[in-house]
Amino acid sequence: MGRFTFRAWRTAAAWTQAVLMVGLPFVRVGGESALRFDVPTIKLYFFGSVIWVSEAYFFLLVLLLFTIGVMLFTVLYGRIWCGWMCPQTILSDFSRSIERIAAWFSGHRIFRVAISHTLLAVFSAIVAVDLIAYFVSPYDLLADVRSRSVGPWTFWSWALFSTLIYLNLAFVRQRFCASVCPYARFQSAFFDQSSLTIAFDTSRSGECMGCEACVRTCPAGIDIRKGLQVECINCAECVDACSRQRDRYAKGSLVNYQRGYGDHAGQAKPRPRVLLLSLLFSTIAVLFLYQIYIRVPVDFWVVRDERQSYHQIGVQGNILNAYSLLIENRSLSPGIYQLSITGIKDADLVITQNPFRIPPNSSVSLRVYVFAKRQNLSVRTTRLRFTLTNALSKEIRIGQEAPFIYPERSDKGVDI
Repeated sequence: MGRFTFRAWRTAAAWTQAVLMVGLPFVRVGGESALRFDVPTIKLYFFGSVIWVSEAYFFLLVLLLFTIGVMLFTVLYGRIWCGWMCPQTILSDFSRSIERIAAWFSGHRIFRVAISHTLLAVFSAIVAVDLIAYFVSPYDLLADVRSRSVGPWTFWSWALFSTLIYLNLAFVRQRFCASVCPYARFQSAFFDQSSLTIAFDTSRSGECMGCEACVRTCPAGIDIRKGLQVECINCAECVDACSRQRDRYAKGSLVNYQRGYGDHAGQAKPRPRVLLLSLLFSTIAVLFLYQIYIRVPVDFWVVRDERQSYHQIGVQGNILNAYSLLIENRSLSPGIYQLSITGIKDADLVITQNPFRIPPNSSVSLRVYVFAKRQNLSVRTTRLRFTLTNALSKEIRIGQEAPFIYPERSDKGVDI
């Protein structure tokens, strides 16, 4: 049995993530992508749920969860994300594999470079298509490609992403982590004496053979023997390289994962920032789950029509007010709803159809009229409550208020 290597585990993690990232937009839940922020409709499809832009507080909670989660993860595990799960690292690893494949086809440097860059360009174009599939329905995108009817925004977005990804994979790679990525600077502020790092065992520095295998294999181009450096992405390539050299002498690697760094390596100390970040993360997670639990898959708004705010029929007759309703069905199933009104005695609601059907994942606009008898109105402005009820289950019942207004009176006491 071969020796355990971190590279083998990283390769397995990379392929797992690649399959998930490529396949996720094509997985359908309720007829829509499992995960997609649809730009044309400004909606987030999330495993069978649809979050509309009117529910922006969900995006705020997700952003807070992500930010605090990154802080907590960094304090506990350092930059393990960078080396094992970051798309930049995984794509860079795949690009190195492409270069090795190109070397199989030709031993001549010029042809090898040409084949390598051609394969990288094709690979970048495929990655760009998958990236766009998180913002545009992949099935619609593929249909447009087959019919050669891709819109200009989609086409130029694909061209831009393809170019940027190609330039990154062909000329930048891990240099991005060292010089551009903000997380490299961000994580240094959250390291503490117990964070997980890759470090050289300074207590055994005399055993180092000076082979520099750890330096040659490092994708970030650093010398781990010089201590903790911001460019290190915790990929463990140096650990594997040192282990291979030390195995010849039946000795353990001088480079390994450890808690802490420098003189504080391996020391267990209280970690108040871990407790604080864990408490914040748990609190926001509970709030997020609670918002999901109480979330109603339908909502509506009522606006009194200012252009026809009221109309009186007869001197002491009925008063008419017109209203505009916008109703959103945020679920992936159609709904049948019934509208009712309260707040004014014997008020009549006039609507073309009641109950009415709302298609899945859509909004409808309705115009309704309310008649009320003048004798039942004690003040000029009365709060009228509109209630929307699920006609089948009766479990969903939400309400909105709007003013009902009748005309002013003249000096002679006659309604005008």
